[in-house]
Amino acid sequence: KLILLDSLLQEMSDYMGEKLNHAITSYKRWVSSNPHLVGDSESILKWCSYLVAGYVNKSVVLSELLFSAANLVTFLNDRILAGTLTTLKENQYSSIEHILSVIEMVEVFLEIAAFRFGGPTTKWAVIVAIQVLKTTLRVVLLLKHSGCMLVHPVVPALDRTLLTAPLPENQQRSGRVIRKLEGAPPSFARDWNLPTNVNSNSSYSLAKLQGNRKIGELLHILQPIAHLLALGVFGEKSWKPFLLSLAMDCSSQTLHGSSKSMTEAECKEIIRRRFGLINYLLRSPFYDKKSKAVIIWLLRFSQENIPLAGSLSKALLRYLPEYQQIYFYIWG
Repeated sequence: KLILLDSLLQEMSDYMGEKLNHAITSYKRWVSSNPHLVGDSESILKWCSYLVAGYVNKSVVLSELLFSAANLVTFLNDRILAGTLTTLKENQYSSIEHILSVIEMVEVFLEIAAFRFGGPTTKWAVIVAIQVLKTTLRVVLLLKHSGCMLVHPVVPALDRTLLTAPLPENQQRSGRVIRKLEGAPPSFARDWNLPTNVNSNSSYSLAKLQGNRKIGELLHILQPIAHLLALGVFGEKSWKPFLLSLAMDCSSQTLHGSSKSMTEAECKEIIRRRFGLINYLLRSPFYDKKSKAVIIWLLRFSQENIPLAGSLSKALLRYLPEYQQIYFYIWG
């Protein structure tokens, strides 16, 4: 009987595996054959998350679930479609970069779900676990793999216009890239620049970090863990975690130095981080004791006195308290 049961389980396992492989292959074929329909489906899923947030009471968990699912589906479809492009290099991104991208897509949902179903203790346990995992992967990526500045997003969205754009020909003898006639844009949109080879990897536009810049990037990576440790020691109402985090962010950007010597991708990332300092206006305890009253006054003033701004200000006033309580929105 045991032998018969084992053989039956083996047959069921083989059958399920075959069916699963067939379903995956069919889905990949469908995505590759219908990129426009795939894009429309992704947009519908994202709009559903917005509609649920606006019209269903106490729908934050469901809304974030739909939004995270939409991002994951888009990410998966991008990887499938990227595999059909001969102009993109194979294995363009490492498995660590893929894992980091997936974590960043679901971290807000995991935090909200943990708080809703497990309370504050579960929420902070999930936050610490996610930040430890992200920090470890980023350190490995910086020290062992690329050695470059870690840009956001780690794996950018696929430029799907490449799926329909005519490809320039690469001459074998001279190596020159020559645009085909059908690949030329309309006369009014031409810039008369030489065509470039789209076979590129974003990491190639990032320089290897050395000296102070590498220390600055390491500070940027370790900042979330340092902040969480300070929160655990001094408490949420203390100014010390806030000031420690701000000091590490400012020191990191100072050590990176002037953006004049950086590549275009690095300049964009530095600008993004500098704008990210605005989030400190919404971070406690500065928000609770300093900026909250000013922000609310400005929103109410614009609601009452600025034409067409009333609906937006009203929505921000309603959503701001909940937004400010979500760690990965404010500190992530």
